[in-house]
Amino acid sequence: MEDFFDSVKAGFVSHAYIFLGCEEATYGKAKIFAKTVNCENSELAPCGFCKNCRMISSGTHPDFIEISAIGSSIKIDQVRSLIQIFAGMPVEASMRICVIREAHTMTPEAQNALLKTLEDPPTRSAVVLLTDNLKMLLPTIISRCQVLDFGSGMAGGSSISPDMRKMMAEMVLHAIKNPGFEPGAGVNQVTGIREDSEKLLDFLASLYRDILAVKTKSGANLINGDLADIIGQCAEKISAKSAAKMLESILYQNGAAKSKGNQNLIWYNIFLKLREVV
Repeated sequence: MEDFFDSVKAGFVSHAYIFLGCEEATYGKAKIFAKTVNCENSELAPCGFCKNCRMISSGTHPDFIEISAIGSSIKIDQVRSLIQIFAGMPVEASMRICVIREAHTMTPEAQNALLKTLEDPPTRSAVVLLTDNLKMLLPTIISRCQVLDFGSGMAGGSSISPDMRKMMAEMVLHAIKNPGFEPGAGVNQVTGIREDSEKLLDFLASLYRDILAVKTKSGANLINGDLADIIGQCAEKISAKSAAKMLESILYQNGAAKSKGNQNLIWYNIFLKLREVV
């Protein structure tokens, strides 16, 4: 995740993120993100001792806003209050950051209200959704966010070669177009590549996020813009719900890869899930 925070430090900040993982880890990362964006000592960001950093750490900064479930869920009125806050400019910070804790507990009405803000994001504001249950979020919500999995290390984009990225994307397209394919054949093809499974799974996660973005017509920029044609073809053949299920499965299996699980079993599970959802 160092690449992500380096890009934030360089000024590349999206309007919406999903931090996937346990509450303790993602909440800590959300505070680091907020401090990095608003640190008064840019070369040292987050320095930890400037006024903004100290206030964010203590939870007293007026531009670091948190929403948590009331009872068992986050209600639409809470999201509406957030939207009203976002209508104004930050009070002290350069960017207002809102953290929605246990975002998967948002009611459908609350998620739809938030969706309107994500479709037309306010200036100088960013939303961070914390969750360990991606499948409880609407596909349209996911497609408008940058998904960061603090279990597997997905930070968007890919470090594998362009040729390999295209080959993997075409493999996914072939599987989507041929729902009766044999998962074992896919396993043999991937394991013969001799590339790190975590990197390949990172790429697949970013690919499915892009498929969701196209499928839901979110207007969000594609992470893999050079593969737009293949992504478009995939989006024509798969539902948004199925794409969201695949993204959830890929992120889960990447956690297994990070724990040095059986590589053949990891890929078999990926291709088996792909056959199930198509």
